[in-house]
Amino acid sequence: MKVILAENLPSIDGTLYRSISGQWLTGVTVVTTRDEHDRAVGLTMSAVSPLSLNPPQFLVNLDLGSETLTAILVRKAFCINFLGSNQREVCSQFAKKGSDKFAGMAHRSGELGMPVIEGAIAYVECTVADVFNSGDHSIIVGDARYGKVSGGSPLAYFRSAFRELAHCE
Repeated sequence: MKVILAENLPSIDGTLYRSISGQWLTGVTVVTTRDEHDRAVGLTMSAVSPLSLNPPQFLVNLDLGSETLTAILVRKAFCINFLGSNQREVCSQFAKKGSDKFAGMAHRSGELGMPVIEGAIAYVECTVADVFNSGDHSIIVGDARYGKVSGGSPLAYFRSAFRELAHCE
């Protein structure tokens, strides 16, 4: 049997990677925190996943150059806001770089002081349990501390477009 070493294998290119990744239906979230000046910061992301039931944990994956990542590492806490199907504008506002993403955005402080976006179908506030770097991202494991489910249909994303799901109540 021939042994193939991983370091000798080629990687797929970015275009194919994006195309493959686009085949995965995801919900859309906005991950929020506060920076060292107590300013609310956040970004739109779909690279979020439940991890563990015991203890309750979530994973978030942020670009190493992200302002939000820097703030999470300083604050040691963050909030995952699960967007509803009627929150496309919220998604777009938090996807922009370099602007005050909270301008005109209805939000409040959660139990850990993290920004909770009004109208989200659920949210969970987490404290940082662990951080791993891989490639150009940091993988943050968060211990779920507080949260709430308000209900509603999720904002779904598939093949580079928002999608409507069948009845989700």
